Amino acid sequence: MQFVNPSFLYGLFALSIPIAIHLFNFRRYRKVYFSNVELLRNFQKKTRKQSELLHYLVLAARLLAISAMVLAFAQPYIPSGEKLVTGSINVAGIFVDNSFSMEAGSTEGRKLDETKKKAADIALAYDADDLFQLLTNDFEGRHQRLVSRDEFLLMLREVKPTPLYRNFTEILKRQEGLLSDKKYPSSTSFILSDFQEATVLSTIPDSLFDFPVFLVPADASVSGNLFIDSCWFSNPALRMNQTAELNVKITNISDNSLEKIPVKLTINGEQRAVSAIDIGPEASLTTVLIFSATTQGEQKAVVEITDYPVIFDDVYYMVLEVSEQIPVLAINQDDENAYLKSVFALDSVLQLNNSPVRQTNFSALDAQNLVILNGTEGLSSGANDALVRFVEQGGNLIVFPPREAENETIGLLLNALSAPTYGPLDTVAQKVSKINREHMVFKDVFEKNKIEKGNPDLPIVKKHFKISNPAKGLADDLMTLDNGDPFLTMKHFGRGRVFVSAVAPDDSWSNWPRHALFVPVMLNIAFQSENQSPLMYYPNNSAGIDPGQYKVVGDHVLSISREDGSGEFIPEVRAVNGRDVFFVHDYIGEAGFYQVKDGEKIVKTLAFNYDRRESDLRCADLPKLKAIEETLPGVSVLAEGKRNISKLIAERNHGQKLWKWFILATLLFIIIEVLLLRFFKKSSEVSI
Repeated sequence: MQFVNPSFLYGLFALSIPIAIHLFNFRRYRKVYFSNVELLRNFQKKTRKQSELLHYLVLAARLLAISAMVLAFAQPYIPSGEKLVTGSINVAGIFVDNSFSMEAGSTEGRKLDETKKKAADIALAYDADDLFQLLTNDFEGRHQRLVSRDEFLLMLREVKPTPLYRNFTEILKRQEGLLSDKKYPSSTSFILSDFQEATVLSTIPDSLFDFPVFLVPADASVSGNLFIDSCWFSNPALRMNQTAELNVKITNISDNSLEKIPVKLTINGEQRAVSAIDIGPEASLTTVLIFSATTQGEQKAVVEITDYPVIFDDVYYMVLEVSEQIPVLAINQDDENAYLKSVFALDSVLQLNNSPVRQTNFSALDAQNLVILNGTEGLSSGANDALVRFVEQGGNLIVFPPREAENETIGLLLNALSAPTYGPLDTVAQKVSKINREHMVFKDVFEKNKIEKGNPDLPIVKKHFKISNPAKGLADDLMTLDNGDPFLTMKHFGRGRVFVSAVAPDDSWSNWPRHALFVPVMLNIAFQSENQSPLMYYPNNSAGIDPGQYKVVGDHVLSISREDGSGEFIPEVRAVNGRDVFFVHDYIGEAGFYQVKDGEKIVKTLAFNYDRRESDLRCADLPKLKAIEETLPGVSVLAEGKRNISKLIAERNHGQKLWKWFILATLLFIIIEVLLLRFFKKSSEVSI
């Protein structure tokens, strides 16, 4: 047992006062004369013993009453096994999880409301002169300071749900700046959360810091949730008046099967597709919404479902880009190629420009989606560098071999692109025997199983250049000859692709340019060469956003805002690999559509969705948290059960307080003294 105010123990010297009174009886005796005292001898012996017993009992009661009163003022307590605070001023860093998962219901209402109440109870368990840090998932600058208890409680009322989330490690690193300050040696961290496995517990620190950490879990009841996980197109290139397939993945995190859940697609405010799904418990499925684009340019698309009570993930925003035109540049060594010219004339979206190699402006390649090297020779080092940069930044390149495939400049270019290179010329007649039908280039080119091994309709080759494997990485062979040589191969480089053909588009090499496959393959490569921006972004996107062909000119300043002009901010703009990329950091607070503006001109439309990791409401239960407690020294779990958390914290801070019990003991001994003086004395008088 220890004392808060041990100096009050000097009051025990007051015990000498009743002892002195009882030992030295200062009462004056009065003589009473009797004629014969023989009859009183036995009575005197009896009453003297009773009187002495009464005096000793009263003395004991008074001594115990004074001792209990002195101990009560000294405030005794039994220290807890895990003492939180030892200094005169205590510091408590309290993290309140305000992510969207805390919107789920609990036995006491919303988890966020329950957590805020617990945070207030923790603060009230401390003394009025202690200091506090409030921390939320927003990581606001105003929260990175110590405040008084009253200010902490005011700030706590302002905590609102946020789309952001932090993991265990990030929370502790944020708290470290204040709680590790040597001015406050008695600092403690409290983490109040539902401890979602997909977010908070996604990263657990290997070791902790110099302050104890207490995990305070919210209600562990699991709420079901149905949400749109992701969306993607079967063919990323959208074209006017052609059917598009939008794949929508929907996940059910619950123990119940759900039937006939409507899934709606609206584009520019007009409903374009709808379906109904049945989904089992703890399952995911993908439904396909089919529609056709009727307008060119950017289209604002929204996929919706209906689910309660968690609704932030029931809407999925996207920006679709329907091609207006796809610029294609053919760089020719000699004359224009008639086959290429006729192929790209089939669709008005494709804009083919032919240019002799000596008249080509290689510094303007970034305006093209697809570049075709048609037998070009003698490329300068500057041209090679421009082509490498073009592919690295997302362009697509088709290489048809020159007369001499061992031409030094073509070899240097292909090596710089880490692409397959040309070898010697093979004049033995061959035939295409294998096609990689799973590749996107052959999508919808022919029906499944129509082309089989030995099919006489496959291209016939009179001569071809052997193609060797790339120095780095692996290439995808799209078409292969009988002898195993690649006929058409593809290699990714940077954000773009390189297609290398073993033959030139000429009848003297093969019947490939006249073959039925030539047209759809060339068209698919062209359509898929369009630099499609991501359909959407997350608010906490850290990779940056590429504005496409737009470049920041001079002192122009980009701004981003919602469609109604609210929430406007200026993004950070950086030059990355020769392109202007901007970063939104934490400025995006709500899902929806945002406009990128250069002055009053709308440069681009962006769609933002809340991170779906918050949608998985499965949280760590008490045994899992106890396992973390056993793994990490310094971590404890405060699962208060039916007890008030403020009392639990107070006991851990100050131990089990006993002063109330000593006050009751003081009153008890005073009552005993009164009873002794009243009833014991009366009984003695009656005996007389």
